[in-house]
Parts: sequence; C-alpha cells; structure tokens
Amino acid sequence: MNIDPVKALDDRVERLKRDLNALTTRLDDVENTAGQQQLSATNQIRDNNRKLTKTNDRVTELAESVHRLERLLVALNRKVRAGETQKADFDTWPEIERETVEKILKGQEAYARRTFTPQEAQDVRKAIAKYDDRLKDAIDAAEGLTNLPANAEALWRRKYADWQRFRELGQRPQAPDEGHGEDASAKTRGNEAVAEARGRIRARIEDAVARDLLFPAWFENMLGPAAPPGRADDWLYTATDVVLYRVLHGIDSPADALGPAPQEQGHRRTLHERLVVECAGYRKA
Repeated sequence: MNIDPVKALDDRVERLKRDLNALTTRLDDVENTAGQQQLSATNQIRDNNRKLTKTNDRVTELAESVHRLERLLVALNRKVRAGETQKADFDTWPEIERETVEKILKGQEAYARRTFTPQEAQDVRKAIAKYDDRLKDAIDAAEGLTNLPANAEALWRRKYADWQRFRELGQRPQAPDEGHGEDASAKTRGNEAVAEARGRIRARIEDAVARDLLFPAWFENMLGPAAPPGRADDWLYTATDVVLYRVLHGIDSPADALGPAPQEQGHRRTLHERLVVECAGYRKA
C-alpha cells in the first residue's frame, strides 16, 4: 500500500480513468451493436414490405384471373346450354299494354311534381292575377285593333304594345290547387298499373327459373347467372324492376340491361341508380 496520500489519490484517479475508458468502450460497443441490430431490423422490415407488396400484387392478379375464368365459364355454359335449353323471353310483353305503361309513367310524373309552400302559392296566385289582367288588356287591344280608323296610328301602336306584352308572358301559371285531384288519381292508377305489370313480369321470371331456361345476355350481365344463396326473393324483386324499367323506357339493347344513365333528376334516374347498386351486389355474391 502506498502510504503517500497524494500518490494514493493519483493511483485511484488513474484506476477510475481506466474504468471510465473501459465503460465508454463498452457503451460504444453496445451502441454499435444496437445500431447494427436496428439497421438489420429496418432492412428486414423493408424486405417484408416488399414481399408483402409482391404478394398483394399476386393476389390481385389471381383474383382477376379467377374473375376472367368465371366469365369464360359463364360464356361457355351459355353456349352449351343454348344448344339444348329453351331460352327465356324477357323482351316481348304483349300482355303489358301501352295504356298500362302510360298509367305508370303519368303516376311517376304525379309523384315527381312538387308541392308549393304557402309563400310560393301566394307568389303564383299574384302571377296568375297579373296574367289575367294582361289577358283582359290584350283582348281589349285585339278588339281595338280591328276597329281603329286608318289614321289612328298612335292609338294602334299603343294597342299593339299591349298585345305584345301579353304574348311575352307565355303560358298561364298553374294555380297551386289546380291538378291536385288529377295527381291523386294519376298516382292511384299508376300504383295499380305497376302492381299489375310487376305481377306479370315476376310470374314469367319465376317460371323461367323453375324450368331452368336460358336467360337473355343482358339479364345475366346485370343480375348474374342465378340468385345468390339466401337472397332469392330480393333477387327476384330487383330482376322484376330491371325488366319493368326496360319495358317502361323502351330499352332494347341485347347486352346493356338499363341503357345509359338518365341525365335529368327524377324517378327514372333514381330507379336506374338503385338498380345498378343492387345488381352489382348480386353479381359479387
């Protein structure tokens, strides 16, 4: 033991320095090891992500291949069945007369016609009163124009101006309560006609299903080759509406069940959008 206190302290400081250096070296080694492990883990994650992406791409390709195969099988099945199976006719409907179609369309128009708010009704009645006043002036002007002397040019111009102002008004506005009873009647007749037409259409579709007839191409393109398991009634309901849509709007495409989407807002566009969504769900089932 060194009995010199200063020397002993210096020795202890040296030992502490050596221990500190050793600890620092160990920490550096740990940090380097951790960094390498983190880098390795990052690289592993990147490799796994690349493999996962490739796997997803492959799954997508396989799904598309399966979908193409399903379509080919459906087409092949149609060709095989066409040679030995009677075809269902969903395009000719002599039992749904033109009068029935007109009732349905008029009923839809009646439902689409909006009602007036109290303020709107008041504004319309004012417009009608203005129209009637102008009409009276126009009648007076027409009578005056036929009885004016030849030299009454200024008076003729005034009468003619009254007549022109009337013509610029266009048609007489419809009063808020006009046609209300007619709309109610049109709705009732339309509902009855829809029920009758849907009954005839559904009966023919059910008969085709029961006899395993070959559906038209546009029908299978829209609704699939058969009803999804457990959804037969819903499928029949939608199929009936698809056929009714074609009957009402004169769609005769052999491939496109509904034809182009209507541009105008209204019952037809709403029905078109609903049928597209519902049929897409049946095809995926």
